[in-house]
Amino acid sequence: MTIATIQSIIQTEEAGLFTIIFESESFTEFQKFITKGNANAKLLPNLQKILTAIQRMMNTAGFLERYFRPEGKMNER
Repeated sequence: MTIATIQSIIQTEEAGLFTIIFESESFTEFQKFITKGNANAKLLPNLQKILTAIQRMMNTAGFLERYFRPEGKMNER
């Protein structure tokens, strides 16, 4: 069984952003996501768009359902 802990990244009046860190890992999943995006020039523009959207959600609208696609694989739809 894999054990993970939830960590808060940032809290505002509109929303809270959380990540997980697995017991055997040194970095959170959010940190790994950011590192991977920064290390790959092809991913960097999309990473910047994602971070801008997260910042907007944190400061204005909150994390509304319309910002996310349903869970599952694309071919499950």
